[in-house]
Amino acid sequence: MFSGIIEKIGKVRQVRKKNGRALVEIEFSPWRNRLKIGESIAVDGTCLTVIKSGKRFFQAEVVKETLACTTLGQLQPRGRVNLERSLKLNDRLGGHLVSGHIDGKGVIVKKLRHGRNFTYQIKVPQAMQSFLIPKGSIAVDGISLTLQKVLKNTFEVAIIPHTAYVTCLGRKEVGHSVNLEADLVVKQIDQYLKRSKNRSKH
Repeated sequence: MFSGIIEKIGKVRQVRKKNGRALVEIEFSPWRNRLKIGESIAVDGTCLTVIKSGKRFFQAEVVKETLACTTLGQLQPRGRVNLERSLKLNDRLGGHLVSGHIDGKGVIVKKLRHGRNFTYQIKVPQAMQSFLIPKGSIAVDGISLTLQKVLKNTFEVAIIPHTAYVTCLGRKEVGHSVNLEADLVVKQIDQYLKRSKNRSKH
């Protein structure tokens, strides 16, 4: 599990694709406690497993489905990614609970600047529409954000200067894709209501 509070920006060193999978190597400024093999790490919000680790880099394998369903399939050397290590049970939850299991890819359709702040309007897959609640939470490329507005097929989020600076989102423009993960609690309630409705029909 993760919190949606980005810890570092990583730089993609290499992407080696073979047999529908990809081996990615990502460089970063060192953590105080070194990454361990087998540890979970969120890369642009996508939970991956560390299979090799050095002081300033790690490697992870990305399977075919993840490449297809997330923006990791578009990774290129020298690209930047958001990084967050998995939570410990005694950690503070600064954002909201994020699983690292991406629900879909969104596309930025508007980027408006208000002084040093930004508003992003993002097109959302239809299957995710019922998970979006005004003032609720959503993870965009692993960043815990508040839904300002929920519109038909889109939503809006506000980005403060700090978030734009310490994450990769401030660099993204109209037309760029982002990973989306809806709030876990909302998804559970949505699934419960759908099952209850189906049972009532029988």
